[in-house]
Amino acid sequence: MAALAVTNAFVAGTNIVASQMNANFTDVVSWATETPTLSTSGSATTISGTLSVTEVASFGDQIYLHGTDQWLVYEGSAADAFETFVVATNATADRTITFPDATGTVSLAGDGNASNILSNSVFN
Repeated sequence: MAALAVTNAFVAGTNIVASQMNANFTDVVSWATETPTLSTSGSATTISGTLSVTEVASFGDQIYLHGTDQWLVYEGSAADAFETFVVATNATADRTITFPDATGTVSLAGDGNASNILSNSVFN
């Protein structure tokens, strides 16, 4: 797909040609309704403000969070006042958390349900 390039330069007091505006509008609609590429491989695209994705977001590599509010937030099936936040403390070295290839519930230390930890654990 071609890069989106819309340029309109008008001088005060001149007529705006409808065909030029229509052609540019068609380019914008085509770009927005197809599968646009925001940057080439190896490049970075910066979006300031909020990016809202209403369908599936697919990532082909790492997701890197940085800044002061590094949270993954799950709203759940009902948009209400309650969310689930996943937050990591400030790391002092590189850390890796690996989930096992198994179905079950991740138990939290101190949740008071020791039998749940044993019944849903994977032992090698």
